[in-house]
Amino acid sequence: MEIVRAGINDAKVVGLVHSTAWKQAYENVFPPEYLHSDTPAKRTQEFLESCNNKDVFYYLLYEAELAVGVVKVMKESDGYEIVSFYILAEHRGKGFGKQVVIYLSKLLGGEKVQLWVLEDNKKARHFYENNGFKNTGNTRVICRGDSYVQMQYELCGSPFSSHS
Repeated sequence: MEIVRAGINDAKVVGLVHSTAWKQAYENVFPPEYLHSDTPAKRTQEFLESCNNKDVFYYLLYEAELAVGVVKVMKESDGYEIVSFYILAEHRGKGFGKQVVIYLSKLLGGEKVQLWVLEDNKKARHFYENNGFKNTGNTRVICRGDSYVQMQYELCGSPFSSHS
């Protein structure tokens, strides 16, 4: 797997992978009408708008020259937030997620890295907990066609430094 920072020429690939993987991740969670409102064109536009923001970074995950995942990271005043982290369903379970966590922890120099995950998404929570993230105890409610509780997770330092 290769992790590449996305540039403006990658806009359509980012949009397609982001929209597709996001829909796959939430197909049995969010209402169908909400899922269908997300499109590759909408995600492409979101990416293009972020290209002028020096605090937002997108990365594409490649397997054999095929884009299989996307990560969106935003610089915060006290570290970074992983805003989006999606891998196409047919490419999950291959260790790509762990590789991304290792890559980001090295890239971000041990600064605080946080993210939010749905309380009911036990599989994602288990993944993050097994890859060095700790539940902070903070929660928030989001609306995605209905109300959902998200839990905040944080990665401080580089828990993989002795294994890389």
